[in-house]
Amino acid sequence: MRKQGRDRGFALLVVLWSLVLITLVTTQIMASGRTALALATNMRDAAAAKSCADGAINETVFHLLATGPAQWTAGGAPHVLDRCGMKVAVRVRSLAGLINPNLASTALLAGLFQAVGAPSAQAQQLASAIVAWRSPAASKADAKALLAAYQQAGLAYAPTPQQFSDMSELADVIGMPPALLAKAMPYMSLFQSGDPDPAVAGPVVRQALTLSGQAGTNSNVYEGTAPVVAISALAEGPGQIAVRRDAILSIAGADGPAPFQLLSLRTGDVDQPF
Repeated sequence: MRKQGRDRGFALLVVLWSLVLITLVTTQIMASGRTALALATNMRDAAAAKSCADGAINETVFHLLATGPAQWTAGGAPHVLDRCGMKVAVRVRSLAGLINPNLASTALLAGLFQAVGAPSAQAQQLASAIVAWRSPAASKADAKALLAAYQQAGLAYAPTPQQFSDMSELADVIGMPPALLAKAMPYMSLFQSGDPDPAVAGPVVRQALTLSGQAGTNSNVYEGTAPVVAISALAEGPGQIAVRRDAILSIAGADGPAPFQLLSLRTGDVDQPF
């Protein structure tokens, strides 16, 4: 009888431990399911917000091409749209007041770096390095000397004679301080084909023009034909989801064979200044 009682007690213990194990496994499965559901919901909401932001950019292009009361112009306060059940803020900026590092003179680039806080000698050195990066060397000896300078600086590369394809490449220019580049970056763009237009340029670019001795230009065109604008759309979806989309377009006008051309479209950082 004692052995039978012990067997029953052991069996009961096994059953209890089995129940505990099943409970733990069930709890884990349910928690994983809730996590997967939340992740799927966030992905769905983010995709919806992205789609809504892209739709707002398309709507903004319509207003830029429109005439009369429906027309929007670059600058000013953001337009707030209620689309897809979300609030979308849209801002349009002209890029005509920015400096193109692929085209700007050494003097204008030096003026920009001075305007954001670099000493004159450093500003001149950085500007010359940018021009050297984008320009073919005058001779094989100059190319060799440039390569030697980069190697002496501990860099395993040298500039190739081609223009910058992305603004991030400026960080690779010899002697470029990251903090100084971060200050200058908001005043540069690769998409306009002329010097900055003082009429729409901000104080820093106007100061750079003054320091360089250049008057600037009224050429705010892309490939000589159309004004270039940046459109930012910030969509705030459900569940505190926020998605920002940044587009750059050349706007030729509704009467042109191609009213607009999309030059760039990317997902932006919602924490950047809007």
